[in-house]
Amino acid sequence: MSVFLGYQILSFREEVRLETKVEQLQEELIDLQDASVMRQNELEEYFIMWVHQMKTPITASQLILKNPDDAAIRNLRQEMVSIENYTNMALNYLKLSNPATDMVFSERKLDDIITPLIRKYSLQFIQHGIRLHYQPIEAEVVTEANLTSLMIEQILNNALKYAKQKEIWISYDSQNATLTIKDSGRGIKAEDLPKIFDKGYSGFNGQLNQKSSGLGLYLVELVARRLNQPVSVESTFGQETQFTIQFNQTS
Repeated sequence: MSVFLGYQILSFREEVRLETKVEQLQEELIDLQDASVMRQNELEEYFIMWVHQMKTPITASQLILKNPDDAAIRNLRQEMVSIENYTNMALNYLKLSNPATDMVFSERKLDDIITPLIRKYSLQFIQHGIRLHYQPIEAEVVTEANLTSLMIEQILNNALKYAKQKEIWISYDSQNATLTIKDSGRGIKAEDLPKIFDKGYSGFNGQLNQKSSGLGLYLVELVARRLNQPVSVESTFGQETQFTIQFNQTS
């Protein structure tokens, strides 16, 4: 009798254990479904904004081609740079939004990342009358080169929008492993500063610039978190803006 009772107790405990496990699995499934829905909504929201942003350079290119001349060709090249930039943003957003994507870190010379970007936007520097202050940075950092390039490009692109007829400085502090991109442009209002990395937020300056979508700096923040390369910003409205990226120091 006692053996049978012991068997019943064991069976009851096993049944309770299985029920508890089933409940846990159901809760985990619900969490996964919620996360999947949230990610899908974020993707849809991002790409709706991205498609809207892509319309601007495409429409501009179509208008330029109606009256092609030397000036039009230069403008068309600028619009093609914008299209390439937005395409890279979309591809890297997909990469960043997938937690399973592996990041390949290596030691890279910063100049090898920055110089191609300066060349890429050289026409914008010339046409907007912007003076660039940059000396080749031989220092190496541990990073994911493609995403760091994207990060720097979005900050540089932002500076180019608001520093017309002004100056841009790119410098590196080896002691603190920090890269600084500073412009003497329009500056950012104090009330906008806490929000500039929010998705879709363009603030006061964005209202003045129809090409501003608020996606570039949002992507900068995503890269910063994924690579553990914090980015900060300081600005005085009407005078200057400075972005700083904190890199991992090489041993």
